[in-house]
Order: sequence, then C-alpha cells, then structure tokens
Amino acid sequence: MGYMLQVLIGILIVAAIAMVVVLLYQRRCSTKLKELSAGLSQVNTDNLAKQLDKSRLDTLMGESLKRFTELRDRYDHQLVPTLTKARKQVEAIKNNLHGSALFSVGRELSVLQDETDAVIGQYKSLTQQLASLSQAVDQQMAAVSSLRTKYNQFGRLLDEKGFQYGKSKDELKDRLVQLEKKYEHFSDIVRKGDHDAAAELLQDLQSQTHDFEELMKDIPTLYRPLYAEFPDQLKELKKGYEDLSQQHYCFTEDDIDKQVDEMEKQRTDALEQLTKLNLGVVKRTNKELADQIDHLYDVMQQELDAKPHVLKAAPKLKKHLAHAKKQNEELLNELEHLSISYTLNNNELVNTRELNEQLKTIQEDVDEIEGALKDQTAIYSEIWQQQQDHEQHLTEIEEEQKKINDGVANLSTDEKRARQALQRFITSIRTTKRRVEEMNLPGIPKDYMDYFFVVSDEISKLSHAMNQSQINMEDITKQLLIVQDDLENLHDKTDNLRDSAALTERLIQYANRLSGNDQKIEDAIQASQKQFNQHQYSESLQTIGTALEEAEPGSFKRLEQEYYSETKN
Repeated sequence: MGYMLQVLIGILIVAAIAMVVVLLYQRRCSTKLKELSAGLSQVNTDNLAKQLDKSRLDTLMGESLKRFTELRDRYDHQLVPTLTKARKQVEAIKNNLHGSALFSVGRELSVLQDETDAVIGQYKSLTQQLASLSQAVDQQMAAVSSLRTKYNQFGRLLDEKGFQYGKSKDELKDRLVQLEKKYEHFSDIVRKGDHDAAAELLQDLQSQTHDFEELMKDIPTLYRPLYAEFPDQLKELKKGYEDLSQQHYCFTEDDIDKQVDEMEKQRTDALEQLTKLNLGVVKRTNKELADQIDHLYDVMQQELDAKPHVLKAAPKLKKHLAHAKKQNEELLNELEHLSISYTLNNNELVNTRELNEQLKTIQEDVDEIEGALKDQTAIYSEIWQQQQDHEQHLTEIEEEQKKINDGVANLSTDEKRARQALQRFITSIRTTKRRVEEMNLPGIPKDYMDYFFVVSDEISKLSHAMNQSQINMEDITKQLLIVQDDLENLHDKTDNLRDSAALTERLIQYANRLSGNDQKIEDAIQASQKQFNQHQYSESLQTIGTALEEAEPGSFKRLEQEYYSETKN
C-alpha cells in the first residue's frame, strides 16, 4: 500500500512539472506570435495601393513609367501574397497553441519570422522608392515654377536696365532664348511624366541658369569702369600730360602719351570681349588698366609734389656746399702748415683730400641740377632725391672735417706742454743728482747708477725728439709718459738710498753703546760697516737692524720711527 502511494505521488509530481513546462512554452510562443503579428500590422497596404493606383499610369512615361510598373508588379506579386500568407500563418499558430500541435509551433514561428522579415523589407523598399519618385516629381514641378520666374526676371532686367550691360545685352538675350528653349523642353518632359529623363535635364539646366545668373551679376561691375570711368580718367591723364609738358615738366617715364593711347586700345578691346561674354579676359584687363592709370597719376603727381621742394632746396644746397668747400680748404691749408712742424699720424691730409674729391663730385651734380633747371629739362622727383642725398652727404663730410680738425687742433698746445714737462724733467734729474752728491756717501750702488743713467738717457732722447724740425707729438706723448713714470721711480730709489744710509749710520752709533757687553753686537757693527763701505746700504741696514732687535727688542722699530718723524718734520 505504501509503495503504491509513493508511485502515485511521483507520477503527480512529474505531471505537475510537465504542466508547468507546457504553460511556460505556450506563453513564450504566444509572446513571440504577438510580436510578429504587431510587425505585420504596421504594413499599410492601403496607402501603398493608393500610391500605386493604375490611374497614375496615364501621368507617366519612359523610364518613370517603367519604374512605376515594376513597383506595382512587386506590390501585386510579392508583397501582397507574402503578407496574406503570413497573416494566415498567424491564425494557424494561434489555433495550434491550444491544441495537440503545440510542440510544432516553435518551427512554425521560425518560418513566420522569415516571412515577416521579408514582408517588412519589401514594404520599406517599396515605400522608399515611391517616396523617391514622388520627391523627384515635386522637385521638378517646383523647378518648372522657379525657373520660369527667374527667366522672366532676367528678361525684365535686360529690358529695363539694359544700359548697364552695353552691347553684351544682345548676346545675353540670345543665351536667355536658348535657356528658355531648354526650359520648355524640360517642362514638356515633366508634364509627360518621364521624370528620370527630366532629372538629367534639370541638372544641366540649373547649372546653365546659375552661370547665366553670374553673368547678369558680374557684367555691370565690369562694364561700368570700361564705359563710364576709364574714358574720363584716360582723357584727364592725356590732358594733364599735355598741360604739364607745356609747363616744361619732365617725367620718369618718357612715353606717357603712348601709354595712354595703348590703354585706350585695351579698353575698347575689353569692351569687345565683354560683348562676347569673355569675362575672365575682361577682369584681367580691368585690373591692369586700373593699376596702370593709378601708376601714371602717381608719376605725374610726384613731379608736381617735388617741384616746390627742389626750388626751395636748390639755394640751400648751394650754400651748404660752398660752406663745406671753404671749410675743407681751410682745413687742408691748416694741415699742410701743421705738417711742416708735426708728423700727422692718422692720414689727416689724405682723408681731407679725399673729402675734397667728394665735394667736387657733389659740385658737378649741383651744376648739372642748375643746368637742368635752367634748360627746363629737370625731372623734379629725381632731383629732389639727389638733393636730399647730397645734403646728407655734406653733413657727413662736415662731421668728418670736425673730427679731423679736433684731432690736430691741440698740437701746438700739446707741444708747449711737452716742452714745459721736458724742462721739469731736466730740472728734476739735476736736483736728484745734487741730492745724491750731498749725501757724501762712500759710493753709489751700481743698480742705482744704472737706473739713473737710463732715466737721463730717456730725457736726452725726449729732448732730441722735441728739437726736430718736424716733431711727432704722438711719439713724444708716449715718451713723456714713460719718462714721468721712470723719474718717479728714480725719486723713490733716491729716497730709499738716503734713508738706508742715514738709518744705518744712526743704528751703528746706537749699537756702539751696547758693544762693550755684547760680542754679537760688535760683530754686527763690523759686518754692517763693511757692507756700508761697499755701497750695500740696504744690506748694511738689515744686518745692524737685525742684531739690535735681538739684543734689545723694539729698538730698531723705535729708532726707525724717530728717523722718519725727524725727516718728515
């Protein structure tokens, strides 16, 4: 009994699980079926049927008709049958979900998925191609209207403002006629419904219309200067050139009248090219003419502007030149005079003569300018530039003259000072000699005598240089500096000689007081006296000073200070 109960419970559990599995499978299939059914319901065959109504066949022809027929055929023989079959399949699957064929529903849903995808793909393709066809029709119908409006505007503009186009108007009207013929052909194709052919025509027609519109916009701006501006400017240039030539103006360009005639020919040629609608050539010519006209205005204006400057500057330049020449002549005379007595070391004469040559060149130019002004052949702009250059050059020459003059201006003063210095040096060395003699020394150290004679020889050499018929102040100045330094050194050596000898004698006298009790002092006195007698005064001072410092510390320093204090007083 217990065993049978367990079996029964097991069967019930399996049955329950099977029931749950069936319910879950049934729910999943139902959800998928609803999803596919919703996708099919989005296919609006009624709207497509209206767009593909056979009544539209009468409005189409050519490639457009062929395209429309293909779309209608795909609708009738592909989309509608496939859609009908798919909808029937939906109903069949609904029935099977609750019947014995439940477990075949999965395979049927897979087939339905493929059919639904095919239906939606066909529907989208048909919808897009029909929209493209409709859009092309709308664009072409809009173009028929807009192009007609543009051509009417072009025609009115040529009639009402044809004066802005000159003779180009005739060619523009001819081109407009050709455009309108192409437009009528395009409109006829659109009306007949061959929209594919019309699309090709429209692209070409719009391009040509755009080009024509650019012509209508550009020609007035090109025609206006050729017809209304350049002629007056060229006449003004020609008359201005004639008037200024009669007033004896000359120009940097000799053939202005011929240039004006050539520009007039360029202008008429450009008008002819404009008549033929060759706008590229006309644009280049207009720019060249405008630039050349401005250039010739500048050429003549610069002469008008330069003339008053030239007339005002001419006497000033002449006066400036005369002053520079006079100054250079005076400087040259002064240098030649100085060169007799002095050596000129910096090429002053050569440089001044070079300045004189530069002044001669400027004088030649000034003479030419005066001649041109007198003969009325002057090109004022060029002369004005020359005058400014010459003024600058003369200023530079005068600066160089001043530099040269400043360099030699103090030669005589420097010579006087040099002679005074020489006399002081001679007096000083004689005084030094007497000082040494008055020391009454047993003799003079050789190194001192050698230095004394060196300084004496330097003074003699300086005196010899100063007594030449032509003296070199630069060299003399160098010698003065050398003698000055060496003479000061000689004074220092003389002071050292005097101080060493006098201090030695004073220290020996002091040491004699200590010698009775100190043999070292006695020996030092003897050694120091010997060095003194051999004219070694510095060494003699060192010997006795060292001995005293050992015997009586501080004595040497004290005696030395006493000596210098007495000497100073």
